[in-house]
Parts: sequence; structure tokens; C-alpha cells
Amino acid sequence: MQRVRRLGRRLRATPTAVEVHHGRGPGSQGDVLFAGPLPPAPTGIATYDRAVLEGLDRIGFTDRVRMETLWPVGTQDAGRFPGYHLGVFQLGNNVEFHLEIYRAAYLTSALVVLHDLALDDFVRGLKAAGEPLGYMAAREAGRLCDELTDPDVIRNEPLREPWCAHVVRRARGVIVHSDFGRRYLAGFGVRTPVFVVPHPAIEGPEAFSTAAPRGRELRASAGDPPFLVVAPGDMNEAKQLDALVRSASVLGTGSHVAIVGRRIEGYEPEAAIEAAGAAGQVSVHADVSDADFLAWLAAADAVVDLRFPHRGEVSGSLSRAMQAGVPSVVSATGTYLDVPDDTVLRVAPGPTDVSELAHVLARLRDDAALRSQLGAAAARHAEHLRTREATARGYERAITETLALVRDPGRKAMAIWGKSLVDAGITEDMVAQGFGMEYARALRSFEPGPEVAASQRNFERSP
Repeated sequence: MQRVRRLGRRLRATPTAVEVHHGRGPGSQGDVLFAGPLPPAPTGIATYDRAVLEGLDRIGFTDRVRMETLWPVGTQDAGRFPGYHLGVFQLGNNVEFHLEIYRAAYLTSALVVLHDLALDDFVRGLKAAGEPLGYMAAREAGRLCDELTDPDVIRNEPLREPWCAHVVRRARGVIVHSDFGRRYLAGFGVRTPVFVVPHPAIEGPEAFSTAAPRGRELRASAGDPPFLVVAPGDMNEAKQLDALVRSASVLGTGSHVAIVGRRIEGYEPEAAIEAAGAAGQVSVHADVSDADFLAWLAAADAVVDLRFPHRGEVSGSLSRAMQAGVPSVVSATGTYLDVPDDTVLRVAPGPTDVSELAHVLARLRDDAALRSQLGAAAARHAEHLRTREATARGYERAITETLALVRDPGRKAMAIWGKSLVDAGITEDMVAQGFGMEYARALRSFEPGPEVAASQRNFERSP
């Protein structure tokens, strides 16, 4: 009960909820600052952050590490960032939600969580606002874009330039949600420690059984079709909804497609529905409540979650569909390739071929055993991640190891040494030949032995 109350206090935190101690040293306010959107902010990252914080509470991490949560983040909060040993900063592709968080990553030791590998719209937004960090990020991206040669990256325009490079290379650690993210960062030479932490299970174990009665009502409102396909999440062009609408026409009567989620400015699915003559087979349900969003997933026979261009994100909607035990059709690209093969069906990467998508959906429509097999495997995978607290344990490791780096005085000395070598014109090839290495070897002689290191760790864990 105490953990629940503590979590409630953090989730209600506002910029004035934590006293600002100006002029105090690192760690004077706490070990860790967690900054990112929280409900009711209209972004999927808000529900993600809530799930992460709940998981850290469940495993007792917040009993061992002093952690404060900050949302919203404003310009007035800059004075508090140096008061923490480490900031865990959630970064997405939306300037509205992440501008001040991005700035904060430059004011304290940062463990950056990348929700989109491509921060293209974000960096452009920084530049449009005249923010110097935007120009610095754009220069870094332009300088490194030739390093990226993976065909799957080149196929997706937002990933061709590593817009995240500047903040990632400055950070002390990076969290990504799939191995594709780790490979992408390695592709342009990132040496910052990278932690692959799976997307959390957003819903509790009873969420979809609770949603089932409302799901039956929603299914009936769509004509109670024999085969109901749901396309969940933000309504945008990258979700390949135009192709899905045209595939609904190919499937013919007996199937219905429900497009469910937040309406995004600049894209109207109704235009595609009208052009395809599919008004009787496709319905749009915009800006529904969280309860109805879950109910549509509970009602679905199949989910379609496509991406082109892909931005390296991991789909929260797909995570929920897997929890619901619904078979999903995804694009064979990026992070979707890291999803277990027995839990989804894939269509070719790039712009979705209408005939291929219609064929895959017809296969699911006509094969109830296949739907059951895929859905059961997806549910088992999601439940395995949930019950072993994979996300919370991943965050625990990432925070603990990054804190150890930040607290290591030898690391700071080595950073100063490395900068001095750069200023003196020493290249990596020259270091490999031994230039400047005597100082580094001397520093290593000051490292404590195993017994001293163990004693120090025990001291740091003590109250």
C-alpha cells in the first residue's frame, strides 16, 4: 500500500511539487530524476511512462533508489536538473511534449529513452523555433548519414539521417525497445552504452476480459461482421491506412475494417474510404476513450499495424493487441522484425501492396485455427514479459549501471583526458599506436580491487 501511495504522489507531481534547491551539489535532491509525459497527456508515451513507473514500484526499485518524477517539464525547471546524479529522459518525435526534456538532457547526466529512432520532425521543429540545439543536431545527422548502409534503414527516409545522434552521443546511456534500435545506433558508430528494454505490458491481466462485454456492443454496432479487422493507434499516412481501405474492398462482404485511435492533423481516412467506395466496409472511430480502445481490440478477429516509412518505433498498439491475444499483420521492417515469428504475419516492407495485404487478411479470415494459434502465441509472449517484469528489470539494470558510470571519478578524469587529446589533434589511430596512453594506464592503477569494490557497493545500498 505504501508503494501505491508513493506512485500516486509521483504521478500527480507538477513542476512545483518538488522543491528546487538552487546552488546545491549533484545528488542533493535525489539519485534519479524521471522526466516524461504522464496521463492524461494525449500521447502513447504517457501510458508507457505510467507502466514503467508502476513496474519499478512493483520490483521495489524505488525503495532502493531515490527517484523523483517530473511532468510537465517547463523552462523554470532548469535549475533543478544538476541536483540529480542522473536524469532518465523520455524522448519522442513531438516538440510539444519533449522540447524541455531534450534541453534537460544537456544539463545533467542523461539516460535517454528513444521512443522514435528518427527524431526528424522533432529536430525540424527545434530549427523552426530558432533553437540552437536543433541546428547542432542537424549538423551531426548530416555528418553521419553516410555511415548508415543497412537496406532496411535506407528504405525508410526518416531513418536515413541519424537525427538522434547528437543527443545519443552526449548521453551517458541509451534505452531502446528492440534490437533493431541497438543495431541502428551501432550503424553510425555510437559508443554510448545501449540497453535494449522491451516495451511494457500497458494493461493488467484482467483488462481485456473486462473489456469484452463492451467489445461485443461495438462489434454489433459495426454490423456484427463474421470477420472484424481493427487498425488501432494514431491515424496517419505512415500506418498505410489507404492500402488497408482498398484491401477491404478486395475482401468483399463479410469483413469489416474499423480504424480506431487518435485523429492526427493532416490525414483524413474518410477520403481514402470514399475513393475506394468502401463506406459500407470501413468505419472510423476517432479519439475514443481508453476503455473503448481496449474494447475494440477485445472484439477484433485480427489487427493490422503497418508502417511506412518506419521511424524505428515500437508499437504500443501492437503490444496491447498481443496482450489481447489477437493475431496481427505487420510490416516486415525495422522493429517489427524483432517480434517473434510465431506471433504475427508480415507483409513486405515499403509501401503496402493491396493485393498482398488482402491475401494475408483472407488467409486469417478463412483459417480460424491459424488465428487461434497466432493469438495464443502472442498472448503467451506478452504474458511472459509481464510476469517476469522484463521492462522494470531492464530499467533497473540501465539506471544502476549508468549511475555507476556517473559516480565513477575515474570516468570524469578519463573524459577530461580524452577531450585534451582531441584538442591536441590526437586521432583514434594515434591512440591505437600508444599516444597518451600512459595517463590512462596510471588511472587504472587507482581502481579498487574486488573486495574494496564489493564493500563500496554494500555501503551505497545501506540506508
